[in-house]
Amino acid sequence: MKKQEKKLIKKNFKKSLILIISLFIIGLFGLFKGASEFNKRYDMNSYYLKIISKKAAELTEQVNINKKKLDQYKYMEFKVNAFNKRYPMFSKILDTTYIKSQKYGFHPNLILGMMQVESDFNPKAMSHKGAYGLMQINYFTWKDELSIDKNRIFDIDYNIALGLEVLKRYYSESNGNILQALFLYNNGYKYNNTMYPEKVKASPFYAILNKVDSFNPFN
Repeated sequence: MKKQEKKLIKKNFKKSLILIISLFIIGLFGLFKGASEFNKRYDMNSYYLKIISKKAAELTEQVNINKKKLDQYKYMEFKVNAFNKRYPMFSKILDTTYIKSQKYGFHPNLILGMMQVESDFNPKAMSHKGAYGLMQINYFTWKDELSIDKNRIFDIDYNIALGLEVLKRYYSESNGNILQALFLYNNGYKYNNTMYPEKVKASPFYAILNKVDSFNPFN
């Protein structure tokens, strides 16, 4: 009886041991599988975290760039406003020159260079040859062809528009030769002041442009 009990106990112990070992193995397998899944998720999360960090760094850099641009814009706005208050007439000349130049197709810096040489930006300038205003319009030469209203010849907008009209006609007559057009603008077909185009080119307003030989005066 005791032998049978011992055998039964021993048999049950082996079964229990096998069961425990099996459960342990299953547990280890589950633990290993869980650890593997965790590592995969960790790697995936790390990958996405790197992408997010990179994008965040790019956005931060772009924000800093935009902030600098905004600061520059505010500073330029401040300068422009101060300039307009201090020099309202010259500001008006600049505005008109830019708008009219766009209409006639010429670069505004070319027109400013001409204006400096012609009148030194004096809207009331007059020459002994009968030229008037900022662009020194020769009234007697152009009064009929352009139907000039002499009462308006010193008006900033009107005078600049007349000057651009004259320049564009000479430019067409010169077959796109801006040097020849400038020469004719100053001399017409009566005089021979060959230095005029060089004076225009020497103007600081003209300095940002390419050399007049290769420069296309149209926008």
